[in-house]
Parts: sequence; structure tokens; C-alpha cells
Amino acid sequence: MNPSLSKVEKLQHKMRKSDIGAVIIPLGINFKWLYNIKEEPSERLLVSIIKSEGEPNFLVPSFESNRIKKATGSSDVVGWDETDNPFKLLASELIPNDVKTIALEPKLWFSVYKSISRNLPDKEFVDGEEIFSSLRRVKDESERKNLKQAYTKSSDSIIKTLNELEVGMSESEVQSILKTRLLWGVNELSFSLVQFGNNTALPHYHGGNRTLKKDDVVLIDAGGTVNGYWGDITITSVFGTASEKFKEIFDLVNRANIQGKDLARRGETPHDIDVGTRNVITKEGYGKFFTHRTGHGLGLEIHEHPYILEGNKNSLETGNSFTIEPGVYLPGKFGVRVEDDVIKLEDGISASEIPRLELLEI
Repeated sequence: MNPSLSKVEKLQHKMRKSDIGAVIIPLGINFKWLYNIKEEPSERLLVSIIKSEGEPNFLVPSFESNRIKKATGSSDVVGWDETDNPFKLLASELIPNDVKTIALEPKLWFSVYKSISRNLPDKEFVDGEEIFSSLRRVKDESERKNLKQAYTKSSDSIIKTLNELEVGMSESEVQSILKTRLLWGVNELSFSLVQFGNNTALPHYHGGNRTLKKDDVVLIDAGGTVNGYWGDITITSVFGTASEKFKEIFDLVNRANIQGKDLARRGETPHDIDVGTRNVITKEGYGKFFTHRTGHGLGLEIHEHPYILEGNKNSLETGNSFTIEPGVYLPGKFGVRVEDDVIKLEDGISASEIPRLELLEI
């Protein structure tokens, strides 16, 4: 597909190939992707209607008309008053009679779908998930720049936090410090997991009041956004002196991470990346302790397509962004996860670069 096409034109191209006459998109993640308007839906209907040809239309509360016109640059905005039925207006003015099949954005509320379908009883409604995911998983140059900045800032924030750890700090206290570092923009978001000692053996433990002791394993999984695009980095270290067992497991997981990135660099499928990464750990007898997929896509959502797991045999495409994050979790002892963010390029990959061996002991 022509890389110069706008997102709307790319969407329309997919619609025509699938014989879809119109797509209805509420406020939310795909509205953000199309128009760079980051808002959540409310009880007042505000949607974009994109037909397979022509410019998008918008149906919005009347008092929002001028704001949406300004934000989108579109004049095709229909306002509805508080006493109107917006679903009747949608059916009578914005969906042409010759449209037979309508795709619904996958996160559209079921109650909204019921009202739309009630007013358009002669239309066929289909799930728009595949259309949007197939487009969004291929990042353009601007999106890749945002992702690179996000994963670089995320790893820098984690490293700075690790270097300020002190005995007696609680997981929640460190998490609070890290959250402050990750919020580098007023409209940006962040997440953080901070785990000490045997809590690191719990892959998605959200932290609590356990305090840091000398020679504790420390696992931090965190990320922030740049223009809405996520970074997601995990660094596992030891606060003090690492045991020989920790060094053994760390080396194993780190080698698995490197293998996963090498497979991505060679253009292997997500299935082959997951299996190849997992085999490094399985061959050493720790396969049952690697309890999750090798990775997930990154973009405007922290978990999106493509998912790096066994069974996903779809070829990676230039512009795909995803994590490589093998882990080994020894119950009651400790866990190690090594997570990098990867962008598939035409001739290889771009990936987060973290001085992990220098951070083995902090």
C-alpha cells in the first residue's frame, strides 16, 4: 500500500477490499489513531462515520460542533441537540441507502450498537477489529519516532530510579518515585511494577509494602508514553551482591532475549520467535518457569497486535512494534524478566539498548 496515503484513505482501501460500505467509530483509541483526539466516550453520542469513498462525517452534540471542526479540520460535522434522538439522525442523514454492510469499531459500547442497529434494521453489522488492527500494527515513521522516544525515556527513568535505591525503601515508595519520573508530559500516561525479593517470582505482582533489603533481587517493569505511544521495559537487578543462582538464571533469560531479537531481526514469524526464545530456556530445564508469551505489540495501547506467541504464524511487517520479554520465575525465590522494545525495519530491527550487565548488581 502507498505509504503516502492518509490513515483515512488506508482504512477506506481496506473497506473496499472487504465490501464494507461504512465504518462507525466512537471516541476512544481508534478515534485517537485517526484524528489525534484523545478522549473517552460518554453518554452523549459522538462518532465519526467513514464511508468507503469520500471525506469522513461526524455526528456530535451540537455544543461540540465547533470544537470537533477545529480539531479535525472537517466541515462535515452534524450536530444534534439534547432533545434529538442522535441514532435516528445517524440513520436518516449519515448512512446512505446503498450502504449494505457497516463495520463497528471494536470497542463501541454494546448499548450503542443496539441503538444503531434498531434504527438501521436493514443493514448488516460486522466487527471492525481486523481492519483496525491490521492498519495500526504497521507504524509509520512518525509513530516509530514516538515509540523510540518512549522506550528510551522509559528505560532511562528505570535506571535513574535503580541508582537511588536505599535499604528500607518500600516497593510502593519506589513505585511513587518512578511514576513521577515517567510523567514527562502533561497529557501522557505511565504504568509501573516494582518488586523486591521473592515477590519478583510473581510476573505481574503490583507491589506493596515489602521493604528493600541488602542483596534483594529487584524487578522493575515500567513505561510511559510519547504522544500516546507506549514504552514497556523490564530491568531485573540485585541490590547488592548477586548469588550464583541469580547469575545463572539472569544469563539464561538474557540469552533467550537476545535469541528472540535475533529471530525478529531475521524476519521470523511471531510463532517462531516465541518457540525459539522459549527453547533457550527449556533446554536448560526451566521451561515450566517461563509462564507467559514472549511478547506483545506496542503502540497507542500497551498490549496490541502483533502478539509474539506460539500459533501466530502471520509474517512480521516493516513497522511492527512489539516486546521481547522472556522470564523465569522460581516460586518463593526470585524471578528474572528481560524485556526490550523492538521495531521491525525493512532490513532488521531497531531495539531498546540497555546496559543490562552493568546493572546486574546495583
